[in-house]
Amino acid sequence: MSGQRENAIDIFKGLLVLGMVYCHSLQFFSDPLVYPNGQYWIEAINLWTFSGFVFSFGYVSELAYYSKPFKQAAPRMALAALKTLIAFYISGLAYRLFVDGREIGVATIKPILLLQDIPGWSEFLISFSYLTLAGMLLFVPLRWLAERRWIALAVVVLLLATTWLPYGTIHMSQWAPLLGTRDFASFPILQYFPYYLVGKLFAKYRVVWNWKVLAAAGVATAMFVWKWLAASALPERFPPSVWWIVGPALLLYGYYSVARWMERYAVLSLPFAAMGRNVLWFLIMSNILIFALSSTQDAIMLGLFASLLMTVALLLVSGFAIWIITKKRSASISIQ
Repeated sequence: MSGQRENAIDIFKGLLVLGMVYCHSLQFFSDPLVYPNGQYWIEAINLWTFSGFVFSFGYVSELAYYSKPFKQAAPRMALAALKTLIAFYISGLAYRLFVDGREIGVATIKPILLLQDIPGWSEFLISFSYLTLAGMLLFVPLRWLAERRWIALAVVVLLLATTWLPYGTIHMSQWAPLLGTRDFASFPILQYFPYYLVGKLFAKYRVVWNWKVLAAAGVATAMFVWKWLAASALPERFPPSVWWIVGPALLLYGYYSVARWMERYAVLSLPFAAMGRNVLWFLIMSNILIFALSSTQDAIMLGLFASLLMTVALLLVSGFAIWIITKKRSASISIQ
C-alpha cells in the first residue's frame, strides 16, 4: 500500500477502533440497569462500526489490491485473509478461556480451528477473513464493476435483497460468516458487501464532498429511522435486516467527512491514524485485555465516563504492546 496510503481513511478506521473498544468496555463493565444510557451508546456504535470497517476495507483494497495486476495482488490478499483468520483464533480462544472459563485442550481449540465454534466478540474477525477471500476470488468482476459505477451502484441495491435469505435454514457454522444464521451472532459478508463496493467506488473516484452521496445516505438512514419508530424497536441486527444494513449510511458519511477534516490537523489526527494503520493489532490486544479483566473475581462496574477512561487506557496499553512487538520484529529483520 506504500505510496497510496491515505491518512484520512486511517483516521476513519481509528475513529471506528475507538468506538468499538468503547462499546466492548460498556458491554463488559457497565450494567444497563445501573447505567441505562450506556445501552444507547452500545446500540449506536453497533449500528455503524462493522459497516464502517467494511467500507474502509473496500476503500483500502481498491488502492492496495485492485490497482495492481491479480498475480501481484492475490498473494497479498491471501496473506491478509490468513492474518485475520489467526486473529480470530487468538481472540476466540481468549474468549473461551477468560470469559467462559474453559481449559486449554483439544475440546476447546479444535472446534474454533474448524470454525465449528464462533466465540462471541470475535465473530467479526472471521467475517473479514471471508471478505478478503471473496474480494480475491471476485477480483476480476469487482475491478470491472468499479470501472462502471452505475452498474456497481445497481449491484449495491440488488445486494440488499440478500437480507431476505431464509436465515433459519442455515445451521452450518462455517456458512454463517458468509450468509448469516439465526443460531448465533454473525456478520455475514454477503449482506454487508454493499459497503465494500461503495468503499471501492469512493477510493476509485476520489469522493470527498458530494451532495448526491449525502442525499442517498440521508434517504437510507431515514428509512432505518422510519422502521425503528414504526416498530418501536430497533431493526434486527443478528442476522441483519435490510433496515439495519442501510441504517448507518448517513452516519458513516459524516464519519468520513470528519476524518477528512481531521486530516488537516496532525496533532488531532495522529493517534487515530496510528490506530487506523494497526486496526487488527488494536482489536486483538484490546479484546484479550477486556476478556482477561472480565474474568477477575472482583466485578468492575463502570459508568459512561469511566468506561471511556478505561477505553483510553486499554488503547494506550495496546499501543505500547504493539510498539514493542513491531519494534522487536523490525530489529530481527534488520539483523537478518
